[in-house]
Amino acid sequence: MKLEASNGRWRAGLGVLGLAALVLIVYDPLLPGNFLMDDRRLVQSDNLLVNGTASPWSIWFQSDFALSTFAFWVQWMVWGKNPAGYHAVNMALHALSAVLVWRLLARLKIPGAWLVAAVFAVHPVGVATVGRIAELKNTLSLPFFLLSIWLFLRYESVRGALWLGFSLAAFVLALLAKTSTVMLPLVLLACAAWQRGRVTRQDALRTSPFFVIALGFGCMSVWFQKNQALAGVALAPQSFWERLAVAGRVLWFYLGKALWPAHLNLVYPLWKVDAASLTAYVPLILFIATVLICWFFRQTWGKHVLFGLGCFFITLFPALGFFDAQFLTRWQVSDHLQYLPLIAPVALAAAAIASLPSALFLRGATATIVLALSFLTFHRARIFSSEETLFRNTLAHNPAAWGIQNDLGTLLAARGDEAGALEQFKASLLSKPDYPDAHVNLGRILLSQGHDAEAEQHFRAALKTQPYHPAAHRALGGLLAQQGKPREALNHLWVALRFEPDVRTRLDCAALLHQTGDYGLAAAQFRQALLTQPDSVEALNNLAWLLATNPDPSVRNGAEAVRHAERASRLPAPKGMCVPGTLAASYAEAGRFKEAVATAEEAVKSETAAGETRFAELNLQLLTFYRAGRAWHEPPPRKANPYSIDGN
Repeated sequence: MKLEASNGRWRAGLGVLGLAALVLIVYDPLLPGNFLMDDRRLVQSDNLLVNGTASPWSIWFQSDFALSTFAFWVQWMVWGKNPAGYHAVNMALHALSAVLVWRLLARLKIPGAWLVAAVFAVHPVGVATVGRIAELKNTLSLPFFLLSIWLFLRYESVRGALWLGFSLAAFVLALLAKTSTVMLPLVLLACAAWQRGRVTRQDALRTSPFFVIALGFGCMSVWFQKNQALAGVALAPQSFWERLAVAGRVLWFYLGKALWPAHLNLVYPLWKVDAASLTAYVPLILFIATVLICWFFRQTWGKHVLFGLGCFFITLFPALGFFDAQFLTRWQVSDHLQYLPLIAPVALAAAAIASLPSALFLRGATATIVLALSFLTFHRARIFSSEETLFRNTLAHNPAAWGIQNDLGTLLAARGDEAGALEQFKASLLSKPDYPDAHVNLGRILLSQGHDAEAEQHFRAALKTQPYHPAAHRALGGLLAQQGKPREALNHLWVALRFEPDVRTRLDCAALLHQTGDYGLAAAQFRQALLTQPDSVEALNNLAWLLATNPDPSVRNGAEAVRHAERASRLPAPKGMCVPGTLAASYAEAGRFKEAVATAEEAVKSETAAGETRFAELNLQLLTFYRAGRAWHEPPPRKANPYSIDGN
């Protein structure tokens, strides 16, 4: 007995190591990796909940995916802007899910459990999840989902209430990572029906706490999608019958990709469905017919196929499009939406192979399948290793992928290739004329080339399609400010701040408020910006200047101005910003004239040496005030801050 137990542990250890090795090998191209698409928004941008100054405890009350957001916050503390660490975590979680798939199916006594886990570990569909840092909510939620089921089965076998509590806790953690795991209670009932041939009253009672929790999180998710994720975004109207017809195609699409993962793409062409035509419902009718045939043979093979198809349908239901969700703004189908449902058809196919009588054939088939899928996944992971490679590969398979054309244009614009960016933005608008992001980005390029009128047309076209588009309001506000219309510009910037509290927008607002004489509001916006970015030299410098030189004595505060200016002086200053001049003005307002004179004299020397004659001349003028023991204040009407970028 001891020898058998020892051998069992060795086999289990080798099984775990084998799955981990498979994941490491096929996903190796992701390392060190890059930030792709939404990854940058989550990690590199001013995400207050991840890399801002928001308390980690507030994350649990401000995010639909609270656990995933908290995990991002922890990773930010460890990895910062290094993508390799984030990719390694995704790979580790994927390997853990593969191990849990193996142990869960083994507990259910499903043939070929390790083969199922291996196929899941190296299936190419998984690259869309593992290869994107933003999909941590997928890789983090799945282990808790699988663990909850395993713990519930353990509870059923030993009748220990503690196991039920552990299972409920794991379910809650899965929901906090991603609410699409809300379908777990139905999976538990499907397991009961498959194991015992029916769902009993006891099964309903045991799973009732799961249904209560699922209902609460489901309602929360529907509210969040409608009021937060889709705020200001209008989805194309669809009737119930259109959604039903599309759902039928979605089912077969995902089932096909699970069993034959060929021609995978980041963005698939959209289907146009005529709900008035009976042919639109053929895919759904075929799926129902398949289920009915399996039901007819439920005493034999049909029982197992029903279980597999049932779990597939249940876990895929949130992605069928019956409820409005953010993913519907760009996709009808996407590989990352199949990450959890993928397990069911893979288990069904692998179990069928494992049930074949020939052991030699089984070993050969297993090795062939795993090797073939590993090769495909390795190749797909290489595509995901570079953002440009991913975009160009996507467009090669789907030239009308307007969102990717826009993303590629943004990438080219950041590189300085304006001609290439213009080509992509125009192509995006040819594919989707009302796409607001492409309008905004095209407008920005035109604005940089001096075509202000054309740029304004594109900004307003974006707002016509999506009235609360933050980037469009921000771009139009900036253009109006350049045209000398600060009040109109502020109206647009306020809207942008309401829907996307970006630090750059807040600084622009503060500068315009300063320009229009709303000094108190300007100071408040600078302070708010510093809450998000305490080391923003622009915010520190401009707030210090405002507090030191403002014509309104109720706004001036010399001590606070000195504090901010001294902090700015210890940080690298952007080109075109004279922090020493601001520090000198702050010392003067605080009554520290000796330090003001010394700092201003040093500023004159350094700015003269650097060729910044404008700053040098201004500091020479202000030196006369400081030497006379007087602080300098802007005369009304106020002049622009001479020490800020672009005169703000």
